[in-house]
Amino acid sequence: MIKNSLLLGLSSLILVSCNFTANPTSLVGDYAQTRWDALIAGNLQKAYSFYTDTYKRTTPYEHFTHKVKGVGLWTKAKVLQVTCDKEQKSCEAEVNVTVAMRMRGLLEPTETSMIIKETWIKNGAFSDWRYVSR
Repeated sequence: MIKNSLLLGLSSLILVSCNFTANPTSLVGDYAQTRWDALIAGNLQKAYSFYTDTYKRTTPYEHFTHKVKGVGLWTKAKVLQVTCDKEQKSCEAEVNVTVAMRMRGLLEPTETSMIIKETWIKNGAFSDWRYVSR
């Protein structure tokens, strides 16, 4: 029993230490891509999970679902670049987001893309990276 508890504790410590040593630009890039993939798929619950705790306290999930304006229009998103500050507490992700819009007189939807700059923050050593809504 003690041996199992010790093994579990060591496993947890290893997992936590991996988060400390992981490259923040890679982590933020993965998180930003996953958040956009969720938005495009209409999985708002998963997308909402990447927001800061402060945002979640001021914007309950039910309100969030009404604020998101793009589900069904967004067709793809690709993280182009992530840059982090020296302290590695804040990163900016550049994401190329494509929307498809139907226009009168055209048979096929018209696609257009825009680069969106997102801010991601990390509060403390045990915090995950979180998206900052603007």
